[in-house]
Amino acid sequence: MSIDKETIKERLGKLSQVIKLLEKYRSVSRDDFLVDFTINSAAQYNLILGIEIISDVGAHILSEAHEVRSKEYREIIENLGEYNIVPKDFAKENAHMAQFRNLIIHQYADVDMEQVYQNLQKAPDIFREFAKHYLKFLEK
Repeated sequence: MSIDKETIKERLGKLSQVIKLLEKYRSVSRDDFLVDFTINSAAQYNLILGIEIISDVGAHILSEAHEVRSKEYREIIENLGEYNIVPKDFAKENAHMAQFRNLIIHQYADVDMEQVYQNLQKAPDIFREFAKHYLKFLEK
């Protein structure tokens, strides 16, 4: 097992910065969020970054610790639960984040800002939870 702990810690440091920004954006009122392109586009970008960080770190851990190669973001999150890197229920509850990332990236013209706002309300806590489980795994 050759998990690159330093790179993972660096990425989790970046995730911490993303979480701080997302917390700032989620404190904006719903009405202001929906009409302010600067805020809602920044929130979308940081949601994408957060999801990609948790997926990249998860894929690295799965690959190095269990020789598992996941083809899709959703599969990464589900496999994290299957291999007890994160609790199975937590993985199932949050696998939808991968689909949300794809929606923002590939259907950007049709993204429902209400849906972005709803995900924004939960994302910082979810990202923090992933980071906690990754760090716990690295301590083993």
